[in-house]
Amino acid sequence: MEITDIHRYLKDRILEIKDLALRGDPWVFLCCSAFIDYLVRATNDKEANRSDYKEFIKNYLSLIDMRYKDFEYQSGTKDLPDQMYHILRCGIIHNFSLIPDSRSIKVGGRGCSILLAHNKNGGTHLEAMTRPGYDSVVFTAESFSNDLEKLVDRIFTEIVITNPSIENNIKNWWTKCPPISRLPIN
Repeated sequence: MEITDIHRYLKDRILEIKDLALRGDPWVFLCCSAFIDYLVRATNDKEANRSDYKEFIKNYLSLIDMRYKDFEYQSGTKDLPDQMYHILRCGIIHNFSLIPDSRSIKVGGRGCSILLAHNKNGGTHLEAMTRPGYDSVVFTAESFSNDLEKLVDRIFTEIVITNPSIENNIKNWWTKCPPISRLPIN
């Protein structure tokens, strides 16, 4: 499989996710979370751990918007990559909730540190939400999925060009763990 084919496939999937965002569908956040997890594994060519996930947010997603790395909660903590792991990956994907699982809570995951919204309903992406009982950041479906589209393009048009080992990692992971797709119909 050529790297351009992998780019096209992933670009098509993120465009589908963006369609969910425009419908006001909450499933977009589950899809974005799983999509990030696949990108983490592909760029590392391995079953990624929590450190790999957090480093991916700091090193890659922050290329699109530095706030993914530098966002500061009202409490003064700057741990959005950690909260993304605990809430988006462990919470939404494994617990179907904005409350992280018990293992994540033990290592710093905070319930509702990320809140979900849509731009069309007045949400502002990566905006602090500080109401009584909340020290949160808002993720909007439209902006989050747009950022992931930009990230896919950046990985495949810039990063793999300057770092051939990332291209090899992506190709190897694709071979070992091909993503979901339709079966060909005869």
